[in-house]
Amino acid sequence: MDQVRTILQSHPHWSAVEAIYHRLTDKGYKAFLAGGCVRDALLGFKANDLDIATDATPDQIEQLFEKTINVGKVFGVMRVLIGGADIEVATFRNDGTYKDGRRPDHVEFSSPEEDAKRRDFTVNALFYDLENHQILDFVEGQKDLQKQILRTVGEAKKRFTEDHLRLLRGARFAAQLDFAIEEQTMGAMKEMAPLVKTVSGERLRDEMGKLLKSKNVPLGLRVMQETGLQSVLFPWKALDVEWTAYPGCEIWQNLSLFLRGASADDLQNSIELLKLSTKERRGIEDAWNIWQAPENFFLQRLGQQMQQMQKPGVAWALDVLMKEGHFEERILNLFSVCRGFGQELPKPFLTGEDLKGKLQGPAIGICLQEAFNLQLEKQLNDRKQALVWLENYLKKA
Repeated sequence: MDQVRTILQSHPHWSAVEAIYHRLTDKGYKAFLAGGCVRDALLGFKANDLDIATDATPDQIEQLFEKTINVGKVFGVMRVLIGGADIEVATFRNDGTYKDGRRPDHVEFSSPEEDAKRRDFTVNALFYDLENHQILDFVEGQKDLQKQILRTVGEAKKRFTEDHLRLLRGARFAAQLDFAIEEQTMGAMKEMAPLVKTVSGERLRDEMGKLLKSKNVPLGLRVMQETGLQSVLFPWKALDVEWTAYPGCEIWQNLSLFLRGASADDLQNSIELLKLSTKERRGIEDAWNIWQAPENFFLQRLGQQMQQMQKPGVAWALDVLMKEGHFEERILNLFSVCRGFGQELPKPFLTGEDLKGKLQGPAIGICLQEAFNLQLEKQLNDRKQALVWLENYLKKA
């Protein structure tokens, strides 16, 4: 237990957790660390977040702490802002009936035992007693951790019926923890896979983003394939579980790699399914276009290539191609030229004001684009040269 204690106390928000814990216990309430942070400490690594579970109600939490955020008060979930940290503090609860496959229609505040029994997987239903430095395990989650098995708490079908996202979370946790899925849990996932289609696109996007950043992405994709989740969500990719990891990627970059082999129609369907932001959509679409025919990009003149490089999706797609050993010299040279201009390309020497009364309609854009290409290609070095070039250009127009 010393290792668990050391890992938890090494978290940068530990002092905030202690402050919250002491405030709660001084007022007579129970408080434990809960969920993923306990699981991860038992596995030997630090969690991203430290979450607290308590028998204090949301109203009592609001009274005890100066700064709180109501993120789900009706479900007993608050956030406490203290010491520069943002800590989730949730009340022990029983869940009522789930009617929408997402959240209960009501909750009843309860005990640690009851709270553990309403959670998704046994390894996520552990508590840590800060006073006695002990693990509280009401669902045999530690046994499953030791066996490296992912198992639902209680009846698998019931857990997945309550929240359909848990089907995809099963694949994600398998990938994240590199765990096998217990037989009955796996069977329920196969039987109930079609229900994942009822989950909101935003939740699917977040879960896929986490899966694609996990320790063993191919395992997660294989679970999706074997359970039918991949056929339901991404039918065009049903047989594909290949994955090459690029550390440090943003969610949209990983999603672009996942969607790389899609047809144009399948790409749009997948983007719509995941309810991606406009920025994410553009990044993925730009990367996809490059990957479909990279040679077309290099048929453009240098100035056009440099302007295209300002799009995050284009720069990302070229970086991936280079890492894969394609067009290495050309891409390296292009990145080098772009770096020569600094973080952003320079402002054009010429603007529409210079062409007032001289050109009309599309001809204005064509002229300005040509001038900017020449500027980026170092054939025009200042505004004076650009104006001389414009004078000659107009004579030929």
